[in-house]
Amino acid sequence: MTAEDDGTDSAEDLASALSVAVRVEPELIRAVRLGLFPRLGVESESELWFGELVRSRGHGGLVFDDAERHRLQRLLRRRLKHQPQDAPVHSLWRIIQRVHADLSPALLLEEQVTWLAVAGRVGEIDAALARAFKAITQENREGVLTWWAAAWDRFPQAVRDSPMGWQLAQTARSRFPARRFPFGRERVPLSARRLGDLARVLDDVRVTVRRDGDELEIDGRAVDPDALPGMPPGTYALPLPDTSPRVLTLVAGGARAKDQDLSVPSTWQIRVYAGPGPVVLRNARGQLFQIPERPAPAPGAGPAGRFLGISMARYTDERLPSLDHTAGLSREVGAALGDTYAKEYLTDPSLAAVVERLRRLSERPHDGPLVVYVRGYALPGQGGPRLAFRDSDPDRPDTLLPAEALFRLATASAADQVLVLLDHVRPPGSGLDWGFGPPPMELRTASWAGQVAALVPHDTGWDKLFVSWLLRLLRRGPDEGAQGWGWSPRERFITGGELMRAVAADWPGQYPSTPRSFANGVPRALLPNPRYALRDFPAGLNPAEFGEAYAHEAAAFLNEVIGEVGTAAEDRDRAVTNMLLLGPERGVEAAVALDVLAERLAAAGRRAEAADAHRRAIALLRPLTGRLPGSALPALGSSLYGLASRLAEAYRWAEARPAAEECVALHRQATRGRPDRRPRLAESLHLWSLVLHGGGEHRAALDAAAEATDLFRRLAVEDPLTHRPALAVSLTGLANRYGKAGMAYEALQAAVSAAAVRREQAASDPDARAELARSLHVRWYWERAARYPEAALATITECVSMRREPASPLPVAHRAQFAESLNCLAVSLADLGRTDRAMLTAREAVSVYTELVASGAADLRLSLARTLRNLALWQGTLRRYAEAVAAAAEAVGHYRELEGEQPGLHRADLADALEMWSWALDLHGAGRPRAIDAAREAVEHYRKLFAADPDGYRRHLARSVNTLSIRLDAVGRAREAALLRAEVSAIVRGSDGGR
Repeated sequence: MTAEDDGTDSAEDLASALSVAVRVEPELIRAVRLGLFPRLGVESESELWFGELVRSRGHGGLVFDDAERHRLQRLLRRRLKHQPQDAPVHSLWRIIQRVHADLSPALLLEEQVTWLAVAGRVGEIDAALARAFKAITQENREGVLTWWAAAWDRFPQAVRDSPMGWQLAQTARSRFPARRFPFGRERVPLSARRLGDLARVLDDVRVTVRRDGDELEIDGRAVDPDALPGMPPGTYALPLPDTSPRVLTLVAGGARAKDQDLSVPSTWQIRVYAGPGPVVLRNARGQLFQIPERPAPAPGAGPAGRFLGISMARYTDERLPSLDHTAGLSREVGAALGDTYAKEYLTDPSLAAVVERLRRLSERPHDGPLVVYVRGYALPGQGGPRLAFRDSDPDRPDTLLPAEALFRLATASAADQVLVLLDHVRPPGSGLDWGFGPPPMELRTASWAGQVAALVPHDTGWDKLFVSWLLRLLRRGPDEGAQGWGWSPRERFITGGELMRAVAADWPGQYPSTPRSFANGVPRALLPNPRYALRDFPAGLNPAEFGEAYAHEAAAFLNEVIGEVGTAAEDRDRAVTNMLLLGPERGVEAAVALDVLAERLAAAGRRAEAADAHRRAIALLRPLTGRLPGSALPALGSSLYGLASRLAEAYRWAEARPAAEECVALHRQATRGRPDRRPRLAESLHLWSLVLHGGGEHRAALDAAAEATDLFRRLAVEDPLTHRPALAVSLTGLANRYGKAGMAYEALQAAVSAAAVRREQAASDPDARAELARSLHVRWYWERAARYPEAALATITECVSMRREPASPLPVAHRAQFAESLNCLAVSLADLGRTDRAMLTAREAVSVYTELVASGAADLRLSLARTLRNLALWQGTLRRYAEAVAAAAEAVGHYRELEGEQPGLHRADLADALEMWSWALDLHGAGRPRAIDAAREAVEHYRKLFAADPDGYRRHLARSVNTLSIRLDAVGRAREAALLRAEVSAIVRGSDGGR
């Protein structure tokens, strides 16, 4: 049983209705209260006005907290769905229209589309928003743009997901705060060919498309116009309307039978299969672009690259202090690039050695990137710094290597991307005003090239400033700047463009020497991302410092993990660990996610894994209950409830007991001063009753069930729509507890009440008819147990009638319930002596069960076997002996299969079916020898049952042995029969009964 943890009071009822309005002034509160809730007193208005749901209040009215507003709208949506059309709540929009007749058109439109979303009329949202779209695209109304951006967070999700809502968001995108669209893939409800007016009011941006074998790599990031002339061969810049995400169409042709609409996030790349041959792309303006075929990259292509570390400790000028730590720093930079890079180090090389090494790189084809790190002294010169090597002479310029020349040597290599890192140390006394600008970028084979250069004075600690910052960047990512751009924990690699943004934003600006960076080309995966933390956190990393971007990514990964039950356990552990590293309060969020995962695992039949997930959630929450009682305690109660439920489903009553008992205690404590927590207490009491019942504590189980039912009854009076279903379930549980306590009449009363609640619910909600049928089934059981056979027949007849309607087109579960009800109807007919009708009804039930079992529903074999046994009984009673033999034999066959799969579990049922088969064979006459064999097999099964439980099976064994004696007497084996009759007497007197 489940119940929403949102028990409502008068203020919340009123607030849910008012959540449609943007501005909630006293006049509107009064009108809605009188129109929809006439029984509420004026004090409910004050309670709402000063309550916790309100974010701000003033002379013009109150404003709800956005999160609370969306929750209230969900409550209202549910109320509207389940209330009949003539209910007062459906007049809400007319009241708001009347009171807000003078409201500005934009705010009135906001309230209108909010109402359409809450009322479930999402198909009308686009038409309502068309006025605003026209005002922007045809009338250039700037105020409408400003309103839409400001209202975005207030809209229900259905409005934001609508095609027109998405288009309006694109027009107002420049007015959104940067945080609004930085993450993930925004939903695209329209294809490129349907953008229409939207494309006409947006500027174009250039995005790059690169052919890679049979795939296209499309980068949604806008290309700087200055970079277009230097784009490498095979890369194309396409003009697209500036939407987020970008939209374009892969036109049908070749291996593509139809057009394919593409959605490209504006902050990263996608790859899409295009097939061999030329490819045609179409933008929203109808322009076509042909991308020629390009050979697929050689095996091994990707971010694996080469690192060349060049470190100089000194050069000819002996007056300069030695940079002895240089070689170690070079190796640290290489190590920070990870294992995907092959590394080579040159320590104190000559100028000739450096030039030769860089030239030889161009002779070794390599599709991956090249990173060159140069550490050492540099001298001022025309055009920028000149690097000094072991054999350099400050008085001879030809022995120094200009930084520009080194960059050109690196970009001449065969690498597809090149990054040069120049860690210049300025000699003491060399002055401060010898900066340098970027050299001309003449790319050759590289598709992207970049350079980062720092000029740091030689002072204590200062000469290591750049490399320490660089190492921190490579090991943990940027500390500053736009946290949402790049360095995403879900991306294994970062691009050169992301690195350049980090250089620009993250360098500690209080230091006078700032790195100069420049780049050209189309960036691709270049460096291992240290924030690929969803797999492995570097030592000393503090994700809490990453800010909102990391929190968003970690939460998104957690949601991905819990959304798919097939996720590996190690991924689930990493996702939870990531959340915990963000701060202790994230433990509650992680625990709630684990509970959601546990429910999904349980639904997939993986109860043991589900129980483990609940246990993990409980372990996370216990240390947090003292620090965060407001959120951790309710979450702990939910986790305990889930664990107890999983264990109860597996009949592990003793293990479920502590969790269920603690769950009740927690919820009982939580309800003190918090009436809205009562549904959880009632729910936990219902589960506690079930666990006690399973453990044989029937009196205590009855008390718990009675308390749960009493709580649900009071809740249903306050809010029938929400709590009526839970009351019906609780009443059914109470009926079973009464029955186990031997109070059949009280059990019947509870079952009748449960059916009455379900009938009232079904009157306004046709979907509740299935639950009404289930309640009628329970009522039939207790009417029959209380010896009201006529009433039981009427009840089960109605149940069969209700289930017959959906039995054909609906899934296995519904057809199985229909067959079960047919079997019960047959039992009731037989109770009243209508054996012929009972046989026909049972035969129909067997037909349905047989069809379901044949289609793969193996778990219904037990129900089929029981129904066959009943059918055999009634066929034998009507002298249809051959049919009775066949039905009983089939029942025995199913029981034998079940017993073979789970030895001991179905032994009693098998023994009973064997006796029925023996009886049918004996009636048939020609099968009497087989009747003796069946009776003897039944006796052997009952002997084993008796040995394990003498009191439980004494009468069964005595009856079975007596039946075998009768079968033997019938064929003249009187001596054997006499011995068996003596054994019967011994069993009845309490002797061993065995041989």
